[in-house]
Amino acid sequence: MIHPWQVLRSERGLTDTVRQAFIHAYGKRGSDAVDAVSDNRVKKYKDYFVVVGNSGEYYVEGDFCSCDARLYGKECWHTLAVKIAKELGVYETYDLWYYKDGVDEDEPEYERG
Repeated sequence: MIHPWQVLRSERGLTDTVRQAFIHAYGKRGSDAVDAVSDNRVKKYKDYFVVVGNSGEYYVEGDFCSCDARLYGKECWHTLAVKIAKELGVYETYDLWYYKDGVDEDEPEYERG
């Protein structure tokens, strides 16, 4: 079996070989993850990574993603995209809290710089 992470490290970029390795290992999830990274849809905020998906934005923290795939016990393509982006250092960085103006705005941790 092709180990996509070894291929990614050896290629050091999103080549066709990397794309095929992720598709071979993860199917459509691998393809979607590589597409998200190559389309610059992975964002890093102070509190979370965020992936712009097909129907909205999903925040990722470690192996957790806010999408519904977690309900089915599978790793979603959003978490794969973040892992790929982190490995390559390819993501947009925002010096902002993702939830600063959202549901957690009254949390004290968001008041600290």
